[in-house]
Amino acid sequence: MAHDTDLQTADMAKVGGARAPFSSGYATALSIVALMPFAVLAAGGAGLIGIGAWLVVLMAVFVVCSPLRDGMAGHVAAVLLGAASLVFAGTDVLANALSALGDGGVARVVASGVAASDPRMSRLIAWFAGVGGLLVVLIVVSFIRQMARAERSHLIRGLSHSVLEGVAMVLAPGWLALPEYMALPDTGANDVAMIASVVVLGALIVGLTVASRWWVAEADPDERARAPWLGIVVLPALLAGPLLAIATVVVPLV
Repeated sequence: MAHDTDLQTADMAKVGGARAPFSSGYATALSIVALMPFAVLAAGGAGLIGIGAWLVVLMAVFVVCSPLRDGMAGHVAAVLLGAASLVFAGTDVLANALSALGDGGVARVVASGVAASDPRMSRLIAWFAGVGGLLVVLIVVSFIRQMARAERSHLIRGLSHSVLEGVAMVLAPGWLALPEYMALPDTGANDVAMIASVVVLGALIVGLTVASRWWVAEADPDERARAPWLGIVVLPALLAGPLLAIATVVVPLV
């Protein structure tokens, strides 16, 4: 009996806890496939609309096929916060609002040398400010939801899953900085800094895709979840969003 149990455990580890129809070893390759359209769209000059369209697809897949035990309320909150982040990253709404309100700290940053070298940078810098506010809202809402539960079993798991889903959705729109990042060499960015950023970004993104292998193997999704392995496969792409946005702001400063 012990031998049979060990074999069953080995089989589950091979296939993955996320009910994937493949060995967890394939998760890394699939995560890379999810990332490839960003490079293709950027190289083809698709701009914000094309990149944003693919990003919305990934965000939708993550929510519909969520591997997290967050409940419907958590999914809705993540979608609303993600939508707000998309608006902040893809339009000048927040940058204009901050300028109109006269927010001294943010206004000085928006008017800094980085933004002056490329006016589109003001939108990205304002997005960072918006992300900070959205993350505060996410943490407060997630904590209130857990405290309001009549039955507070698995409190830490519920809170961490709620926060992780919201964080992924809020940070994913960092990918909308890709056109600005691709244009950095044309705006006078330091070649060494640009090359170094490409190497660091590549290493971090590869690290996320490799980690998806263990996420698929060790996941414990809700029994009602639809293809939770698919949500895990696109998660590295979402988490890579802020890395690109940070590089886009930092490289011109070097």
